[in-house]
Amino acid sequence: MKHPTVLLTDMDVKCLFEKILGSESLFEYDCGQGSVMYAFDCYSMPDREVLVRFLSAAGAVYNYENKVDSLHLLSFLCDSGTVYVCYSENEKLLRVVCDPNVNIPSQTPQPIRGECPVRLWQFEVDHSLIDCGMCYIVQLSDFRFFVVDSAHVYSVNDDVRIYEFMRRRTPSDRPVRVAGWFFSHGHSDHVVKFLDILKFNKDIVIEGLYYNIAPTDCYSACTWDESEIHHAEEFLEFTYGRADIPVYTLHAGQRFFIGNLEFCVLCTHEDVFPASLENYNDSSTVIMMYTGEDSVCFPGDAGGEESRILEKRFNTFLNCDIMQMAHHGHFGLSAEFYRRAAARAVLFPTTKIKYDEEFPRYEANRLAAAVAKHVFIASDGTVEFTFPLKDSTVRLYPDETFENFDGIRALWGYDYSEDFKRDLKRRFDERQAEKIFTF
Repeated sequence: MKHPTVLLTDMDVKCLFEKILGSESLFEYDCGQGSVMYAFDCYSMPDREVLVRFLSAAGAVYNYENKVDSLHLLSFLCDSGTVYVCYSENEKLLRVVCDPNVNIPSQTPQPIRGECPVRLWQFEVDHSLIDCGMCYIVQLSDFRFFVVDSAHVYSVNDDVRIYEFMRRRTPSDRPVRVAGWFFSHGHSDHVVKFLDILKFNKDIVIEGLYYNIAPTDCYSACTWDESEIHHAEEFLEFTYGRADIPVYTLHAGQRFFIGNLEFCVLCTHEDVFPASLENYNDSSTVIMMYTGEDSVCFPGDAGGEESRILEKRFNTFLNCDIMQMAHHGHFGLSAEFYRRAAARAVLFPTTKIKYDEEFPRYEANRLAAAVAKHVFIASDGTVEFTFPLKDSTVRLYPDETFENFDGIRALWGYDYSEDFKRDLKRRFDERQAEKIFTF
């Protein structure tokens, strides 16, 4: 769609909505990368035709709309970028985001050749020195991939391992193609190994990046770890505004397609404001992925603030087949969230050591595991799901990485008993055989 030529500034949009709604904005939020958000008290969604008429008169062009449970989103194009109007019926709040990014995720399915099964892997990141980091890899039916996050800075070789994993599943006469790479937030255990791939691997084609990273100078940044701010800023510096790889900024209420995958955006850091982002994990972008009749939820590291928002916004919509456990199964989303999700398989992107330590302490983990038929822990081995899930099998690969106890002691200053280490090694050896489960 061709953009209009009339310049519509952020302040123009703010004044326009104050006129439409007859009230001043509640607050303004600098969303980062030039985006600004205004919020308004609202007891109902403004009439669609009124919005279209007013914004069209101001020089904007109606683009698309979407309704996700209690969220209603309208998008308009203008010369200065894109205006997103998102109303949350359950929160009685209207958020208007002025985003200078003109890249719009595809609003229609993209028919592709059915050359291979659609599959999802919880990739076993190298946990030899670290108990966090996560990477999920989805293969589309034309051999391209959709990837969620990447591994930790201490998973030193995982940029190579992630690439080689995709290379082995791509025909030898084709390059490795990533149709979309999604990043939940800017923590080092989610973005660093991708940066290494971007810097050092020239044999991979990346068709689009999808994220909404909170600005590192935002109202809560004074509480964030300096090294994490550095990694987030490096990520934005290397990715945003590139001419060779389109960046798609995600906002709550969006629905979009990548090949034969469909996505809905449930929450971003924009929805948390003005509540505190002292817990940087609450800046995670939460998405739901659909492949046919099946659904997978990726909440990243979403914590308590986002859990409250999601539970207020959505009822049955949170229900899914596969759930990535938020924040690696550390304190994150609530037990109520996982009760509503009722996922048949829950995926813990963490180590078995950390899982066993935290399982007795966190009710949310226990409830999610009790509801699910399958519980898979990333350090036990890469697990593969094939879609459609009905009557399919789940494949658990042999365990690839093992704790480097000398390195852990040197890095983190703690150790385990010799009996514990021997028992851990025994269980590692038992996981060298591939296992098959019925979904």
